[in-house]
Amino acid sequence: MTMAFQGPAHYERGRVALWIGGAYAALVVGLALWIGALILFDDPGFAGVWLIGATLPISVPLTVLPLPDVAYLPLLTVGGLAQAWVLWRVLRGRRVG
Repeated sequence: MTMAFQGPAHYERGRVALWIGGAYAALVVGLALWIGALILFDDPGFAGVWLIGATLPISVPLTVLPLPDVAYLPLLTVGGLAQAWVLWRVLRGRRVG
């Protein structure tokens, strides 16, 4: 666990940014896995709305793309992970030392 925090420690708010970005990434991946399981084993209903809501604002232009229905789950997941990376980059601050 210490190895994971050595990189973020080189930034002003690196550890906090890691927790926030990592928690957001975990939320997106968890929702995607849950929706994928619902698709495989049951009727998902409106469960996809949770992933769309969690990945706002990137989900707005991504859901407008004319793609087959099966492409939206991985596309929104990748979009959410990209937003988690942007959160890390924005929140971490300047490099110290």
